[in-house]
Amino acid sequence: MPHMTAFTRSFLLRSVAALIISGSLAACGGGGDVTVVASPAVAPLTLALTRVGPEAVQVDWSDDSYVASFQVVRDGYPLATVTTTSLVDASVLVNETYCYQVQGYDAAGQLVAATSSGCITIIP
Repeated sequence: MPHMTAFTRSFLLRSVAALIISGSLAACGGGGDVTVVASPAVAPLTLALTRVGPEAVQVDWSDDSYVASFQVVRDGYPLATVTTTSLVDASVLVNETYCYQVQGYDAAGQLVAATSSGCITIIP
């Protein structure tokens, strides 16, 4: 091929790239059908935070019939696992902000319900 136009060069480079990509997909088992496994929907729960003492917060949330236990998370870390819809956190300090979320799990340990995150500042 003594003389190639820009179009011919571009076409050849794209063809080679396509062959390399399809060869790579075939080598790793790709290129076939893709199955997407969807996660089950997580039911929304409501969350309420109330200061109930100088250094205590009551965390309340709605119930869900599929939930066997709730995990209360504070600032991204598990605080407690309970079977009720309320918890008093007596380990808070004045002039600090705390964010809570509650996650509900079924008897098999699957996440089935959760609240959004809610925050409260403990003001003197």
